[in-house]
Amino acid sequence: MGVPATTAVAWSIDGLTFNYRSPVSGGIRLGGYVVVEAPRGALLGQVLSQQGVEEDGERLVTGAGQLLDTPAGRFGFDEVGISPAPEHLIDERLGRRGATLELGTLRDAPGVTARLVAKGFNRHTFLCGQSGSGKTYSLGRLLEELVLRTTLPLLVLDPNGDHVHLGRTRPGVDLAAADAYAAVANGIQVLAAEPRDGEAPLRIRMRELGAEGVAALLQLDPIADRQEYNALLHALRDAPDEGFESVEAATEMFRASGDEVLELIRMRTENLAVDRMAAWAKRSARSIAEVWSQDQPRALIADTSGFEERRERTAVAVAVLEHLWSRRKQRRPLLLVVDEAHDVCPADPDDPQQRLAVDRFTRIAGEGRKYGIHLLLASQRPDKLPENVLSQCDNLLLMRVNSAGDRAALAARFGFVPPELVELAGTFGLGESLLAGRVSPDPQLARTGARLTPEGGADIPTDWAG
Repeated sequence: MGVPATTAVAWSIDGLTFNYRSPVSGGIRLGGYVVVEAPRGALLGQVLSQQGVEEDGERLVTGAGQLLDTPAGRFGFDEVGISPAPEHLIDERLGRRGATLELGTLRDAPGVTARLVAKGFNRHTFLCGQSGSGKTYSLGRLLEELVLRTTLPLLVLDPNGDHVHLGRTRPGVDLAAADAYAAVANGIQVLAAEPRDGEAPLRIRMRELGAEGVAALLQLDPIADRQEYNALLHALRDAPDEGFESVEAATEMFRASGDEVLELIRMRTENLAVDRMAAWAKRSARSIAEVWSQDQPRALIADTSGFEERRERTAVAVAVLEHLWSRRKQRRPLLLVVDEAHDVCPADPDDPQQRLAVDRFTRIAGEGRKYGIHLLLASQRPDKLPENVLSQCDNLLLMRVNSAGDRAALAARFGFVPPELVELAGTFGLGESLLAGRVSPDPQLARTGARLTPEGGADIPTDWAG
């Protein structure tokens, strides 16, 4: 006698994967965990695909999934019972060794903590979510966990000032949790374009951009502007302190040299207002590279929101990338976090400085990991970042993405994530996400938990709407 269609059953051909059918009311959900009553003992599994069907007038769901921690032998089996896994089994599964970062809870099992594997961040990570998905809030929660439960140094490029309060807990946080966080957060420093509340200024030095960086900022082409470009290279090479410490020192030297070509460079510097950029360090202020090297902070937040021009934010990014690359052989592990990464690493750069920044990000994405330089890039859409950078990411943290085209592009790029789970991103609510890759060997549908620290940025109020 066959099993009734209204009974939830599963079967396996290879003992590694399973297929199933279940009544709609069976509680088995896409991305959820199940218990499969295999002949040799119950097995935990995860549903990775699902669709609705109708048989003999009954509405059913069918799908397939992966069996987890299967015993040796990998025996297939005929139809057996299948049911949603109890939360304590899911919690045991996700609490595996190394899964120490507590981001929130599972979306469909609110009693289970969503956990990430800390060592998974030794691969590059892409955090994607459209405006209003909770991306920045969730990134802040992740940074808190990295500060609290690892010793990995963080260098955060923060274009909106969203993470400037990472070093202090917000009011109302449980006292024990606040004390635990305070004990490890005292090494967090904030540099800001417009310092306030005891912050230090965020500045760079001309020499930290390297010859290519200075030339790009001055829009000098090595062929079309070959005389000026070559004169600049020699001037930078011959300058004291391995390049000019300040733009003032450079322009003064160009003026005093009497060299006609250097005078052209000086005029170009002034005409493009490069000498008036707020990002330049004065002699009394340390640059971000100097702070990073000298202080070795637990986390360094670079708040670039006060820079009015994109070229200043890009110059800071280039200076950081050049500094990290020049010291790569020290093999000091770090996580370079770039919020709104498309601002300084656009898919379609439209000037020499942007192209140089993309080149440096591409180099770090391709070769940085072997030197301990890991990336966490956050952006609203996959097509806003260069393909050569995105293709190097082995972790995907995906929040709401309404565009079907963007979801298809993500599914194609991140082939280690089941496409039907990626497609769910169009249905996510605020703070809901899909976690997958080295940081989450089992794809997790999660909901971000409460922050320990205040969120820095804020949306413009809409009280005008009445």
